[in-house]
Amino acid sequence: MRNKLTLELQGVPYEIERRGDLIIVNGCEMPAAVVGNQLHVGGSPHTVEIAGGIAKVDGVAYSFKAEGLEEPLAKPPRKAASAAAAEEAGAITAIMPGLVIKVLKQEGDRVQPGDVVVVLEAMKMQNELHAKRGGVVKQVLVKDGDSVEMRQVLAIIE
Repeated sequence: MRNKLTLELQGVPYEIERRGDLIIVNGCEMPAAVVGNQLHVGGSPHTVEIAGGIAKVDGVAYSFKAEGLEEPLAKPPRKAASAAAAEEAGAITAIMPGLVIKVLKQEGDRVQPGDVVVVLEAMKMQNELHAKRGGVVKQVLVKDGDSVEMRQVLAIIE
C-alpha cells in the first residue's frame, strides 16, 4: 500500500504522506483518523464524499486529481472471467462506481429483457440497470445504500 501521493485540488498541488495516525501535507503534520463515516483531521470531524474527480468536503465540492495511487488494490476473487462474460451468464454489473439507490427486483422475481433491476447513482446521475435477458432473479448481491465498484456483479438472472 502506498503512503505518499500528490493531490491537485482546485489546481493547487499538495504532497501528502500518511504515517500511522499522522497525515503530512506539504510537510505539516496533523493527526488523522476515520471515525464512523467521518474523517477527523487535527481533531476536527469532516464528512468526505469522493466520486468522478469531485471531492465533497462538508458539502462543498472540489475538483481534484491524484497521482501515486496507481498500485493495484487487492481484489476479491471473481466468479466470472470478465464483466462481458458475467453479463452473458445473466449477471447485472455496475457500469461505474456508485451508490445503489434502489433494488427493484428480489430473488425469485420473474424479469423480461429491459426490466429495471437496480438503480445506481453515479456522478450525481441515476442510472437504471436493465435485465439483458428474461428469466428468474437467482441472486441479489446488493441492497439499497450499498457502495459498489465498477463491474461489480449486483444481481444474477437465470
